[in-house]
Amino acid sequence: MSETFVPLDVFLKPSPPEPQAQRPARTPEPVPEDVETTLRAARRFRAALSDALDAALPSLLGSIAGDVLARELRLEPAAITRVVATALDAADDHVVAIRVHPTERDAVAPLGLETIADAALSPGDCRIELRSGTIDSSLRLRLETVLAVHAP
Repeated sequence: MSETFVPLDVFLKPSPPEPQAQRPARTPEPVPEDVETTLRAARRFRAALSDALDAALPSLLGSIAGDVLARELRLEPAAITRVVATALDAADDHVVAIRVHPTERDAVAPLGLETIADAALSPGDCRIELRSGTIDSSLRLRLETVLAVHAP
């Protein structure tokens, strides 16, 4: 028995491909009509779904942001005095009264203006009644303003 030395790289080289018989080019088989109809329906559905998502996205973002803010407000209540002060800066007319949620009335009382506890308002909301109208500084409107400014 004779031993012949064969280098390792010979074993690691891929073997050359075996010659294949010339195959004729395959022509694609026609797609059955029911499959084509199903594919068209799927493409239309996908396009309609994409359009619906595009239309619903602003509303969804507003809803998600509102939920996040509501959660945050439960963890740390809004600084209502800062909200009222910002709204008062926008008032260019005589302030008649300030409406806030009943739990926040005491926080606004030191401003020296008539303060009305309004259970219809949510915590963090305020409405400033002026001689000539009202300034609505509800959380919902402030959120809509922020989202409108930063909308794509």
